Amino acid sequence: MRAPHGLLRLLVLAAACAAPLCASAAPNLESFWTPKLERARSGQALIDELPKAAVLINDTGAGELAAGDFAGLKLKPSAIEQVKAYDYKQELKRENTCNAPSVAFFMQAPFPMEVYQDEKLIVLKMEYFDLYRVIFLDGRPHPPADAPHSKSGHSVGHWDGDTLVVDTTHIESGTFMNNGFNHSDALHMVERFRMSPDGKTLWLTQLYDDPATFDGLAARYMAWTRKAGDHVYPYDCDPSYGE
Repeated sequence: MRAPHGLLRLLVLAAACAAPLCASAAPNLESFWTPKLERARSGQALIDELPKAAVLINDTGAGELAAGDFAGLKLKPSAIEQVKAYDYKQELKRENTCNAPSVAFFMQAPFPMEVYQDEKLIVLKMEYFDLYRVIFLDGRPHPPADAPHSKSGHSVGHWDGDTLVVDTTHIESGTFMNNGFNHSDALHMVERFRMSPDGKTLWLTQLYDDPATFDGLAARYMAWTRKAGDHVYPYDCDPSYGE
């Protein structure tokens, strides 16, 4: 089992709780959720729980950072060189059109998702690139470090009161800000999902640790609106679209 990096490992351990207690307090997240673009962040209380030193990246939803803008994050020399060598024209090539990003980026895309929930796992069905996530709640550990990596990674979770805490490793390297900067395959991500008191909004913070590509911790915040009874549509990426 690969141990989470430094500070994130301490945060995961601090958030852990006894399984019976967590399960009894678990809210029902199962629904169709569509991205909520907010002028004022309704989940500010969840953001306030992030480590004070974490750099909050403001590029969720339809917004993207410009070339050379890394939200104040300090990149490692190797990452800086990678950005300098990045060719934006490559994105327009047919063979790159349908390359899906990793979970470190696809969760914040402006597309809806469906959530299915059970006592032992939660499944997120994303419309974006037809991606899926499976979050295990049965207490299993992460697989060995040399196990295969994937776009969604390997996620284990537990309930901390009304908050779902998800720890994800084994994430395949991919774009981190969609402006030439990629995270490594050693990225470690900790998420906190929480519903608003009225049950109409789902909040999420993601906390990232990737010492191979940047210093310290980075974070994102996003929100979704519940629309029960709706569903995601096939993304069916077509590389020939627009030709």
